[in-house]
Amino acid sequence: MTAYGFGMYGWLGQSADRGEDQFSRRVAAELGVNVGASPYQEYDVNNIVTAILALPSDAPVIVWGTSLGANNAPVVAANVYGLNPNRIIHGIWGFQASQFGAHLGIPPNVLFAHLTSSDNPIPLPGLGSYRWVKAEGNTVTNLYLDTVNDPHPGDGNAAVQNKYLDEMRRVIAAAEQAPKVA
Repeated sequence: MTAYGFGMYGWLGQSADRGEDQFSRRVAAELGVNVGASPYQEYDVNNIVTAILALPSDAPVIVWGTSLGANNAPVVAANVYGLNPNRIIHGIWGFQASQFGAHLGIPPNVLFAHLTSSDNPIPLPGLGSYRWVKAEGNTVTNLYLDTVNDPHPGDGNAAVQNKYLDEMRRVIAAAEQAPKVA
């Protein structure tokens, strides 16, 4: 079964988030995930939501982003949830969500979430220091938070990329082994 992934740049796209290009290529090459046009711009939330809703209902879906793209990973999941609460997002990952972006709780259609934040004030305080939270009443999502104090955006950190790739591999394998509803 094909897994589908959607990565998002932060503000200013490729000019600011060069690690996001590399990471999206790694997700495709190392995990065999169909990443479509990843990385998308952080404002492409509606395009990503539309693409997810068009996928087969049992297809594994993962979402990730850098900076404002990390802020928008829960937004993608919440918009999908609002349109189809039964559509599972198997995992979301984020590199350094910003204090200046969307702060939306992770909805219960997300099974796994991992955000790596940074309290490093370079280049500006608040960039990369936001921490995701679960939406009120969400008892489903396994949320992991850690801090690696890289300068923003931190998406080029090979150790964090490798950790995320290992988690993605496990999340996709679990999705593929889950019982299917007839």
